[in-house]
Amino acid sequence: MVIETTLPGWLPELDGTIVGGDLLRRWALSEVWRIHLDGATRKSVIAKRGVGEPAGEARRYHELVVPLKIAAPRLLAEGCPGVIILEDLGGDNLEVRPTVEGYEQAVRVLARMRAESALRLRSDPALAAGLRRSTADLMAVAARADAATRTLRPDLTGALDDPVRVMFARLQRFSGEPATIVHGDFQGKNLLHAPDGGIVTIDWSDAYVHSHLGDLYLLLREARRQGRIESVRIKALPELFAHEAGIDPRTVTDQLVTGGLCWTMSALRWVVEVGVHAVPVSRAWIDELVTDLRELASR
Repeated sequence: MVIETTLPGWLPELDGTIVGGDLLRRWALSEVWRIHLDGATRKSVIAKRGVGEPAGEARRYHELVVPLKIAAPRLLAEGCPGVIILEDLGGDNLEVRPTVEGYEQAVRVLARMRAESALRLRSDPALAAGLRRSTADLMAVAARADAATRTLRPDLTGALDDPVRVMFARLQRFSGEPATIVHGDFQGKNLLHAPDGGIVTIDWSDAYVHSHLGDLYLLLREARRQGRIESVRIKALPELFAHEAGIDPRTVTDQLVTGGLCWTMSALRWVVEVGVHAVPVSRAWIDELVTDLRELASR
């Protein structure tokens, strides 16, 4: 967190008098502030501004988060395109304060969120119609990732052939699974410790509707690489998800591969098309993402 004396000019009119602000995050494509207020119903709010792809969070709130009744900070106001004002829940996130209990609770939250969303989406096929993704949509992402990777890194030409082929075959087999919510960035920085010991999910700018289990794959990937959680407890998380979701643990193991391919391909697409220009350090992530895709495809 950085204490700033100059507040951003894109802030909309708020309830109360602005008395200060803390810059929580500033990247090339997004900016997040905690704005302190006086004489208002809330002492502080979260102000976010997204440019390009991160600018669609308000739409996700209107078409996904609210109608699916997902537990998330409330959307309080909107400003110019890409600017939203959210309820400030305070507290640390799971990245800042990683705990076994936090990861376990995140798994429970994910299982419950997917199950409840699947029921609501099944009962109303028109819900979130513009944010539903098909196999063709996900394969188009893979094609873009492959083309941009070949252009940026000719040495990786052909490296995605097997992952793309396996991803398509798996998605074809997976097509009968019920559609549900996919957060798209379900990891510690977007999981807040709640005062009651629970976990609240934030940052819905990448969310859409599909059945794959990329969210659980990403959470487990982070937990393993985080290095501060016992590996034996991490290994128990897929079984915990299976128990909470009421499905066979072997099904979860298989679905994690499909979800891993979908999430990693999407992440690579973002890096090679957007990240290398907006966040130059992301160029260093390419080899790792390609290696992960090839390893997933070989399972």
